[in-house]
Amino acid sequence: MAESETERQSTSELLDGRSQNERAILKLIRQERALPKAEIAKRSGLSAQSATVIINKLENDGLVTRLPAIRGGVGQPKVPFGLAANGAYGVGLKIGRRSYDMSLIDLSGEVKATLHENIAYPTVSSLLTFSKRAYSLLSQQINDASRIRGLGVAMPFEIWNWAEEAGASPDALATWRNIDIQQELHQQLQLPVFLSNDATAACSAEMTFGNSPRLTNYLYIFVGTFLGGGLVLNGHLFTGKSKNAGAIGSLPFVTHSGANQLISQSSLYLLEKALNEAGENGNRIYDDSEYWPSYGKALTQWVDNAATGLAYAAQCAFTLLDLDGVIIDGAMPVDVKQQLLTKTQKVLMQSDLRGVSVGELVLGKVGSKAQSIGSANLPLIANYY
Repeated sequence: MAESETERQSTSELLDGRSQNERAILKLIRQERALPKAEIAKRSGLSAQSATVIINKLENDGLVTRLPAIRGGVGQPKVPFGLAANGAYGVGLKIGRRSYDMSLIDLSGEVKATLHENIAYPTVSSLLTFSKRAYSLLSQQINDASRIRGLGVAMPFEIWNWAEEAGASPDALATWRNIDIQQELHQQLQLPVFLSNDATAACSAEMTFGNSPRLTNYLYIFVGTFLGGGLVLNGHLFTGKSKNAGAIGSLPFVTHSGANQLISQSSLYLLEKALNEAGENGNRIYDDSEYWPSYGKALTQWVDNAATGLAYAAQCAFTLLDLDGVIIDGAMPVDVKQQLLTKTQKVLMQSDLRGVSVGELVLGKVGSKAQSIGSANLPLIANYY
């Protein structure tokens, strides 16, 4: 698989590398959920005989399975093939500014188990302690741990540069600068390790398991503790030469208080800070991303400010890349995301859009665990797609 989709891989060998034709068929089945042999041959451009040989091999290897026959048409009943969910697994590790998450997903993308731990800020030592414990627990949730194809890691690149926003001293995060966390995790868990920017990993999850409008070219925005993004062009994850394409948090953004970056306009740490100043416990927004109590004025003001930044990012994306749309997701309840989307649409349409072809603005489907699920998907992409 091209490096642009698998991100930076460890020096370890893939545990189950597949031929190009096998990968093409697995990807086709994953996209369509189920297809009969004749349709697989037609869509893949393979002869019926070649497709049959490959499908039989994949079935024998436990990666695809026969589904109930489709009856009622002309001729013999058609037998569709789908992914064998327990044929392979991926593990994902999200290194966040306020938490660690490790998730185990099967070949179909279903989350089988997940472990979450809140932190004040990320340190190398606490991360390695968490990863060892979490992997031990998660690998016990399946019958055959040998089918785990690797560990995907989603983390902010150059994490040491954001100490102040993370609420840490520069010295507390300095260790990250001089450590190869990919190699450390490989040695600890004895798995191939795939490293990705956290928002890019989330974008990968949306591309594979979400994207209900079937957009082909879009900017993906993930509103987490810090704002981030990813870019999909022609249906493929585009990461750029430094694996950091779509990093909208670093966009320059000017407000009445002066010039700054967009990360200081549309990130959740700003809501955390506002809630703390209002006498609330701001850390609660990270404890449960599915339900928040009524935060009143602080939340309303944050939505307004964040939407202003997201509308600016969307306008830049539509202007520069002529995209089909922008997908907005984040670590927050669905109703809050909907408020954020609605306000972003309103601000965008009030902007000067002369000469700009504006696409759709839609909600992401994967949700708050997108970074963790996306990182778990990286080993499966590398081995099979």
